[in-house]
Amino acid sequence: MLRHRVLSSLFVLSLLSGCATTSGAAPSADAESSETSTSNAPAPFHVERSGKGRPVVFIPGLASSGEVWSETVAHLGGRYDSHVLTLAGFAGQPAIQAPFLETQRRAIAEYLREQGLEKPILVGHSLGGVLALAVAADVPERVGGVVVVDSLPFLPAAMHPGATVESSRPYADQMRTQMRTQSVAQRDEALRQTMQRYITDGARQDVGFRWGTQSDNETVAQAAYDLMTTDLRPLLPRITAPTLVLGSWIALKGHLPRETVEAVYNGQYATLSTARVVMHDTARHFIMWDDPEGFYRELDGFLGAHASVAQVEPHP
Repeated sequence: MLRHRVLSSLFVLSLLSGCATTSGAAPSADAESSETSTSNAPAPFHVERSGKGRPVVFIPGLASSGEVWSETVAHLGGRYDSHVLTLAGFAGQPAIQAPFLETQRRAIAEYLREQGLEKPILVGHSLGGVLALAVAADVPERVGGVVVVDSLPFLPAAMHPGATVESSRPYADQMRTQMRTQSVAQRDEALRQTMQRYITDGARQDVGFRWGTQSDNETVAQAAYDLMTTDLRPLLPRITAPTLVLGSWIALKGHLPRETVEAVYNGQYATLSTARVVMHDTARHFIMWDDPEGFYRELDGFLGAHASVAQVEPHP
């Protein structure tokens, strides 16, 4: 029962992670807008690029706009070459066909190659954190660092340590069907409640609700299914880049002790030798919003330690 509550909370937390953005925020004036494809087909993601220096690629969570990172990019002050993604089907972007997660991880890896980015730092929130881990495992030679903001490499194992992709598939399929068939009113109510639980500021909750309603429901349902049936734990040893994992537990206060949630994070990242797990004691799931000073302190420390001194090797 205890682990079931862990799963339920982390599951909702992860799947609805990206349905918000900074209220009133906008990309910087010098940002460039680009697509990953020049064909008529929808691109896997939209990119806003700004700043100069070591490349940092920001990946938002489920149903989120890249503007979720606007304040973070502003904090960096143009000292890094920032690439802010908004994934297809989310926050008004045109949708792409399934599979969602596999398509995105290939597209991001290809983007790193096409743009000639030298050892970029990947920063991902929730679903974006899963994508950052996947890309770092798929093309470890191209990634210089990973920052995971409140995400796990295999969500079902938060409930059952012995869970596998196959054992999780029936539940994931049931969840996807429910998400596809529920009424708009039911979706809106669930989204509103989730925003209230995992974002502290009321204005951000309201914008989060709007972003969720602007996202393509089929894309959200498929992405949720893909998350539940993707186990990255066997791939973690492939990652050679230094990795910072920022976890949150405060939304579970009164239901689960901090130690229980921290144990879930440490257990799932046990085979990633480069990982350092840091649990936040005040921030909810959107750590970069709920505790911006603490988030910036961790991010600045990581970038200072790894983005400025990492050896950049020429691409083959």
